[in-house]
Amino acid sequence: MRIATPAGFMVPLSEVAKLEESRGYAGIRRVDQRRAVVDGEPRNHRFCPRCREAYYDHPMVVVTCFVACGRRLLWVQRDIEPRRGLWAIPGGYLEGGETLAEGAARELHEEAGILLPPESLQMYMTGTLTFINQVYVGFRAVVDTEFCLPGLESSACGFFSREECPWDRVAYPQVNSTLEQVYDDLDSGEFGVWQAEMTETRYDFLPVSQNR
Repeated sequence: MRIATPAGFMVPLSEVAKLEESRGYAGIRRVDQRRAVVDGEPRNHRFCPRCREAYYDHPMVVVTCFVACGRRLLWVQRDIEPRRGLWAIPGGYLEGGETLAEGAARELHEEAGILLPPESLQMYMTGTLTFINQVYVGFRAVVDTEFCLPGLESSACGFFSREECPWDRVAYPQVNSTLEQVYDDLDSGEFGVWQAEMTETRYDFLPVSQNR
């Protein structure tokens, strides 16, 4: 898990102690922080009772890009943890100063060697994954060639049809129904905008709008 510093930068919990010591927070453990109350309502962030500095644990934003060539979808084989050696859709964390589409285009280029202008990407999916504190935004794109080249974080990449997809080696099988929907959309040629909500106890995946 990561904590946001007052300047807005995200740092791992392992680094919080160093930050606290440098700013005079030494000895104030996270368990000593108090839950913030605004207008009598408890909030999901904490603050230091000594200096009143707030500690926000904001969700991380993950951006992905579903790239199709005909009815085949681009996959990358992860070469980093977690899930090294398994297959996933190109994606990663949004970086500072990026728009959502810019982040998705960057991740696509870094992981699969495909360079597309951000403005060519179309909004496709959004979602919240509360149990890992992430917000998810997916785009889609179409290419006319299956050229791709694995980057530093990928050991392989390629375009697979539904039948060719290595379903037994997918990195995140919990969302296989979402990937099946992508293949359904490729088969029908109709692409909706989808909204997903995943918690520890449920997974809802519903259409938001319908576009041709």
